[in-house]
Amino acid sequence: SLDLAIVKGEFAVAENGAVWIKNGNNKHRALYFIANNIVIIVSKDDIVNNMHEAYERIEFENAGYGVFISGPSKTADIEQSLVIGAHGPKSGYVIFV
Repeated sequence: SLDLAIVKGEFAVAENGAVWIKNGNNKHRALYFIANNIVIIVSKDDIVNNMHEAYERIEFENAGYGVFISGPSKTADIEQSLVIGAHGPKSGYVIFV
């Protein structure tokens, strides 16, 4: 397993804290999901208000692979015991530069 991944986010959504990440030069899409912790770097000029504005920024014709990441998953399906990061990183941070 991978302890930490540091990746570039295209833009962040103020409404829900999601960040749009394009695969771009990264050949390993699984990186976003197998790392125990993820740090996403986003320009402070690339924050949109809501998902409506977010979808307007995505060029679907040339999008390739992209994903919104919004935080660690949670589940309590097994024995009603809460598990954080069951389907991806256990922690996530967004740094605005």
